[in-house]
Amino acid sequence: MDNNLILPNRVAIQLRDTEGLPFRMAVVLFRVRLFARHKNHFTLQPFASDGEGLVTILKKDMEACVEAHYDSGLMDYAPVSGCVPSVEIRLLSEDDINRAVEVRRVTWTRLLAGERDRWTSMEQLLNVYRNANNRRLLFDKSPPVRDDWASVGAEYSYDFVVMPT
Repeated sequence: MDNNLILPNRVAIQLRDTEGLPFRMAVVLFRVRLFARHKNHFTLQPFASDGEGLVTILKKDMEACVEAHYDSGLMDYAPVSGCVPSVEIRLLSEDDINRAVEVRRVTWTRLLAGERDRWTSMEQLLNVYRNANNRRLLFDKSPPVRDDWASVGAEYSYDFVVMPT
């Protein structure tokens, strides 16, 4: 039997400059991609940095994003536990952010199940995207983080190098 994904209890991502020093910038947005063996992959987002450049992603927030996917189309997704353990964490590009805002403005105009656990209103969610500082970073100079999540109760920490524009 193949290994399956196990969502960790906590993921921490520290923004770093090219010298390896902490890069302090708030509201830098990330996404986590989970790869399904069949049906659609899961894209969990947005996860924002704090003023110290630290992104903290809790299991309950990832589960809320998964629940939102099911709410958007239950038949489109297999159980998240059946995903491969390999994940990808990356910075959202300006295009990613613009698409997210547009789809929420046009198609998904209400908070989905799960999202109500993370956001108090659609406006709050949209403001996270609108206030993102990702445009102040060179997207193509920050390669994604790839790892396997296959341990029960795990906590992962990653350094993520960014370059200002």
